[in-house]
Amino acid sequence: MYRLKLAGILSCVMVLMFLATAWAKDRVAIMDFENKFQHGGWRLGQGASDILTTELVKTGKFDVMERDRLAAIIKEQNLGASGRIDPSTAARIGKIIGVEYIITGAITEYGQSRAGGGGKGVQVGKTGYHATVDIRMINAATGQIVFADSSSHSDSTFNVRVFGIGGGESFNEKKATEVMREAIKNLAAKITSAPIKSGGGKSTAGSSGSKTLVADVDGNIITLNKGKNAGFKTGQEVTISRKGKVIKDPQTGKVLKIKYKKIGAIKLTEVEDSYAEGEIISGSGFNVGDIVR
Repeated sequence: MYRLKLAGILSCVMVLMFLATAWAKDRVAIMDFENKFQHGGWRLGQGASDILTTELVKTGKFDVMERDRLAAIIKEQNLGASGRIDPSTAARIGKIIGVEYIITGAITEYGQSRAGGGGKGVQVGKTGYHATVDIRMINAATGQIVFADSSSHSDSTFNVRVFGIGGGESFNEKKATEVMREAIKNLAAKITSAPIKSGGGKSTAGSSGSKTLVADVDGNIITLNKGKNAGFKTGQEVTISRKGKVIKDPQTGKVLKIKYKKIGAIKLTEVEDSYAEGEIISGSGFNVGDIVR
């Protein structure tokens, strides 16, 4: 009987440890990479983003937002999907979709080179493939770039022609993609090992801690930085307040009380996992950063 109880306790402890690890993961969104090279077009940037997503998920360190979900939110918010997003725009996107970090990237080199030589009817050719990828990781709460690096990788293939028989190699997209994948895998390893301050799975919206905040005000529509994951439901009415006077102990400086001013109320019309939208039903003068109370 004692052994059964002990086994049950150990099982509970293991489950709690697993959940604690899962909750501690930072939430990351990866934008489509900018392609600065002539080959591949927008598909190459999308492919690079997919590769980094796969590699970061494999590390187990991050909770990476699904591409389709990210694309839908960006389209809904009319934020643009270019890899040239600046830190301030990335911070806005991050707050709306409920992630700690936004990763942007660029493919700065991608292609092939040729070399060869020989004699007596034998010609040996070498085709080289090279890729260089740059990425930036941006804190969605502050807009600060917390990680920036680049990585390159090269590989080559050989072909032989004897008395003109045999051929050279045309551009091998599969080989070029493999080279790019290796460069991105290296970057994923660097991100994982970098001393980036963890958000601990919690909101990084400044001093407001885990409070639900107004992320965007667009006419009569208010967007909150939390949704289903925070317990919100469609049709729910929530009160929006603003931080006011802070009362401190005159001797120690310790905060004794924070007064809040009610701004108004909204009724939620759309609730997703990481954000919610609602229409104003009372009040006016809503601002980004106001608090749900």
